Amino acid sequence: MFVLQKKLSVLSVPRSRVGMLYRSGADIQLALPGLPSQMGSAFMVLLKKGGGGKVQVLVGLFLAKSRCNIFYVSDSGEVPLELVEQELAAGQIFAESMGFILNDSQLGRMSAEQQEVYWNALPICQRHGDTLPEIKAADTSFAPSPVSVKSNLLAKRQALREHLGKLLASL
Repeated sequence: MFVLQKKLSVLSVPRSRVGMLYRSGADIQLALPGLPSQMGSAFMVLLKKGGGGKVQVLVGLFLAKSRCNIFYVSDSGEVPLELVEQELAAGQIFAESMGFILNDSQLGRMSAEQQEVYWNALPICQRHGDTLPEIKAADTSFAPSPVSVKSNLLAKRQALREHLGKLLASL
């Protein structure tokens, strides 16, 4: 399950703590509670924690019109490296439930200097404003169950198609 982090508005961690970075290939229309409907992009970050070989998965959204970042963190918290694939899969499913398709940014294939420039230029790593709009946590969390992940994903995709159809019909 990914939980909204209301107090987190910018990801100010050094690039050296980033194990993997995935980002959406395209911006999509988002409608989050308390915010106007707008285009947004998604980022999934695998953060390496200090000693002990633990990691944590975070999903960040950048909302273009509101010029703000919204962050969700896995409620599993820091997990051992053995669970990294499971955490990344849960993050991917969470992002897909909103309609995003995430791609590996290939950060590891860049030189150290290129990685630093790329990381610092990401909107989730930049402060865009002093205040974030109020967002209801209960309406924005997602808890994938191992048994029903696929059926939930199919149901969410169908709901997205219906909402998209209604949106297009209203234009």
